[in-house]
Amino acid sequence: MKKLSISEQLSKKGFKIRTWAKSKGLSDSDYNVLLDLSKGKTKGKWGKAKELKELLQKEFKIA
Repeated sequence: MKKLSISEQLSKKGFKIRTWAKSKGLSDSDYNVLLDLSKGKTKGKWGKAKELKELLQKEFKIA
């Protein structure tokens, strides 16, 4: 079975990444990091990517 991207997992719960990021007060660069996380370009091991991944895991139990 194919693993769903973060954006697909969020859309199943009724959220869009962009809308969620704006509601949290995240910047456009943070949004781009979220997209990279979703597409698998970034693993979320260091820095801002790690913080955003932890935020997603805390709020949605995904990623």
